Amino acid sequence: MRINPANIQQFLRINPDRTNAVSFVLTALVLCYLMISVSLNAESPGERMVVVRYLNFVFCGFFAFIIPHVRFPDRKRYLIQAINLSPAQLYSYSARALAPVFALFTLMLAILSFGDLQNPLADLQSKAVTFLSGWTLMTGIGIMAPVRYTTIGSVSQEWQEGTRGSGFMNTMRNVGQSPSVPTGSFPSLLTTVYIAAGGMMLVVAGAYLSGVTGNPVLEMVPGLLILAYAGIRALSIRKLFDRYFYHTNAFYAELFLNPKAVQEGREPIRHDALYWVPARWKPAAWFSLLQLDRRQPLGRLLLTGHIILWTLFYAGLGDAVISSFITLLVLGKSLMVYMLISKPFAPLLFQYRLLKPTDWIIVRFFVNLRWLPLLVISLWIVSLLSDRVDGNFILQWALIDAGISLLSAMIFTFLHEFRFKKLYA
Repeated sequence: MRINPANIQQFLRINPDRTNAVSFVLTALVLCYLMISVSLNAESPGERMVVVRYLNFVFCGFFAFIIPHVRFPDRKRYLIQAINLSPAQLYSYSARALAPVFALFTLMLAILSFGDLQNPLADLQSKAVTFLSGWTLMTGIGIMAPVRYTTIGSVSQEWQEGTRGSGFMNTMRNVGQSPSVPTGSFPSLLTTVYIAAGGMMLVVAGAYLSGVTGNPVLEMVPGLLILAYAGIRALSIRKLFDRYFYHTNAFYAELFLNPKAVQEGREPIRHDALYWVPARWKPAAWFSLLQLDRRQPLGRLLLTGHIILWTLFYAGLGDAVISSFITLLVLGKSLMVYMLISKPFAPLLFQYRLLKPTDWIIVRFFVNLRWLPLLVISLWIVSLLSDRVDGNFILQWALIDAGISLLSAMIFTFLHEFRFKKLYA
């Protein structure tokens, strides 16, 4: 059976994932507010260009780290296989899935480049060059990353089965460096390094060309090159896209669901590690964290976020920018708890019989507090190198983090467990 191409996107949007939609919209609002704050503090096109470069560093890291986690395995792969999409339809479906991300990043770059309220029509040429320099590189890396990850399934399978890379793996084991990740993940790991490091080197190359020649237009050259190359690679896999799609999805589904692979990778959180949670709420907090880690592990994301935070301090950006970014980190990790009130994670009858709604507020509050020490340690490290951060600053943000953690736990519990009497009374 073939689905009319005009109706395919509408058909696949049936029963959308509201968790992802709500999280994306809230994150987009915070990011746009952050970009507005940065733009208002930039006094010249040169400063805007510097901020765009830093933002492109972030984009390169995002595309390098996040694509495998958000795209594979595709949640609708069985539905897609059942309706037998053609390669062109499947290609269009995959491209459209990333369209909101590209739209958001384009808006962020536009706000940074043109968001000059005092002189909106001044230096339009310089602002346009700034925008295009950032957009071409962001788009090129953003196309290249999905292409690389989509075509990696067969290579990863060969590594997992030992038909490729066995010599390298045996050498590591012989020298006592047994890998801490599943063997099949090595191609993904190498691709992550390739995308992140390669993209960042292109940002540096663009800045070097602009600085050496004194011509800001030449900063667009690396972005145009990677955009052209990524476009050619994307078009080259179009006719065989169904093969790449199913192969890569099958591999990642096996990798993420295989107990042996999980065993070789990151260990799940242990019950006795939650010594800081009172006994009444510890079991619920433990399996909540376990489910959250399986669905969306935040460790790598938050660590990347704090590295970006250190970069913002190092760049000497204003207090509004710093405050906005810390707010983004705190809100982001707190909003992830929204996943824990979805039906697969929290059947309402089961939740209500296990604990009272007020207890679930406390449980989710502790879930949100898990990453508070990371924020405190990160700001303490900054305080050793910068006079802008002191004990009061750290305490203030620790209290804000705790407050937002409690508020989000209350809101999500009211949206879920407190609905019990309304639905079943």
